[in-house]
Amino acid sequence: MAVTYVESIKAPGRGPAGLAWDGYTLWNSDYKDGLIYGLDPESHEVKHTLRCHGNLSGLAWDGQSLWQSLYSEGMIRRIEPVTNDFEQHIILQDHGWLAGVAWGKDLLWVVAQQQGNLLGLIKATGTIQTSRPIPIVCGDLDYHGDAIWTSIATPMKFDPISGRFEPSTEDLEFAIIALDPASGREIARYPVDQFFTGLCWVGRDLWLAQSGKGLLYRVNLT
Repeated sequence: MAVTYVESIKAPGRGPAGLAWDGYTLWNSDYKDGLIYGLDPESHEVKHTLRCHGNLSGLAWDGQSLWQSLYSEGMIRRIEPVTNDFEQHIILQDHGWLAGVAWGKDLLWVVAQQQGNLLGLIKATGTIQTSRPIPIVCGDLDYHGDAIWTSIATPMKFDPISGRFEPSTEDLEFAIIALDPASGREIARYPVDQFFTGLCWVGRDLWLAQSGKGLLYRVNLT
């Protein structure tokens, strides 16, 4: 299985994080700017800008609204993209840093780092309906083709004293993986050479965000 880089573009903001696709607009949240940019994936033109204060991480689209996870605040916001109103807040402060979020199979899926959990939430109430083990360093999520997709770095461990993730061995590996939402079992793995903070499918293309380089990538998986 291989990843082919089709193009890379400079992200609209200084710290690209989560990505989401609503069928028309590629949304990219930026943790440094506190903004969510709406891009045309073909022209790369920024057509919309939403303000969302906080440490922005994963981003999802549920068919009507955007869902923005706040990495260190333990919170997910539902955002109306037309008005920029915050319609709902889900608090998950006891579950670690929230790195990714996706919508699929009537559940809001959330990556809870440090504890290594993939949480399935009932979005109306924020109630956790299911929990699956997941690598402790995962990026954003997307639900596509009956699978949950994410970017990972392994093997990693979390040091609670320094508050940082550190490699468990010198052989650090990066990959894009697909998980079975019913079991959490890994069903596909695509090795890559870096960790991606944002991830979403746009048709047959996979878009990725890399915060360190400030780039967005369009790739194909074969």
